[in-house]
Amino acid sequence: MKTKKIGILTFHASHNCGSMLQAYALQEILKDKYNKNVEIIDFSNKAQDGMYGYIDLRLKRGAIKNTIQRLTHIPTVKKTRKDYIEFYNKYFDVSKKHYSTQKQLEKDIENYEIVISGGDQIWNIRCGDADLTYFLPFDKRIKKVSYSPSFGATNISKYTDENARDLYKKLLNDYDSISIRELNGQKWIKELTGKDVPIVADPTMLFDSKNWLKKIDTIDIKEKYIFYYAFSYANKTNVEQIAKVSKETGYPVYVIDAVQYKNYNLEKYGFKLFKTGPVGFLSLMKNAEIVFSQSFHGTIFSALFHRNFWAFHNSIIANPDDDRATYILKQLGLSNRYINIEKIEDVDLFKKIDYKKVDEKVEELRQNAFKYIEDNITK
Repeated sequence: MKTKKIGILTFHASHNCGSMLQAYALQEILKDKYNKNVEIIDFSNKAQDGMYGYIDLRLKRGAIKNTIQRLTHIPTVKKTRKDYIEFYNKYFDVSKKHYSTQKQLEKDIENYEIVISGGDQIWNIRCGDADLTYFLPFDKRIKKVSYSPSFGATNISKYTDENARDLYKKLLNDYDSISIRELNGQKWIKELTGKDVPIVADPTMLFDSKNWLKKIDTIDIKEKYIFYYAFSYANKTNVEQIAKVSKETGYPVYVIDAVQYKNYNLEKYGFKLFKTGPVGFLSLMKNAEIVFSQSFHGTIFSALFHRNFWAFHNSIIANPDDDRATYILKQLGLSNRYINIEKIEDVDLFKKIDYKKVDEKVEELRQNAFKYIEDNITK
């Protein structure tokens, strides 16, 4: 009898560095450490395809603007897509079939012994590519496990009616095991289902920096530099403040978002555009003199690579329920690295981090994660 595989259902096809790197990390840890037959289920809905294609067909505010910006910079979009697709083809083990709907996947779900949903914001029901499929709504008997998914600051009970809440409650209660990424998510699951679930480290934390650099082919930069990694570069104040740091230190600022680089004319601030995608991200992360990040995964990799980094508020996402940036800093004992970018002149930008203590916290989180995997996935 042919042994069934473990399937991972996550945002692997998102053209987002954190999404792709966390998917790769979970795939690799199950293969390398546990010798499991595992693959990423090649599921991405049409909304997700639209988010990262040339034309955004979603019925969402901003979709028309996205399309205009992309069509204005077609060569740039083409190059960006190429960088992400190259990573996808080189590093992912995906299912032979592609699925874009829950119904399509339902037919083949029994090919898997276990299906893992997570990590990343797959349970964020308000994100542009949200899909019920990530809650594993399959009647056929498979083992359902979540590994460190995030609600992305969206409390299901707050943004749904009673019928929808009942559905999500039923789906979550049907899991054999649930873990979550943030404290708020843990509270919300308790409120919705009555279950106490563990907080488990994001998959990217399961490897240290040496292992990351062994696994991914990176590029060396032949100068000292600042890496500015953000969800959006639309905030002129943020850009100007970081440009000021660049002028004072003499270090150029590198970014990897090519479309935003063009849209917001970052070249006029002296910023440099580097290779897009996960390879560019890791290449810049490994030797940056300073990292400025508005990203959850930017914080994690800064810590893993022992960078001198500063996290700051993302004004695009003004949600009091959003504990993604602050909670990971608290877990790592680095809450003092969260700053007000508008008062950057008051910050000692080269204040050292005691990475011995941080490494101890990372290792504790890593070992707890391994225990969760061993108890619920590989047992």
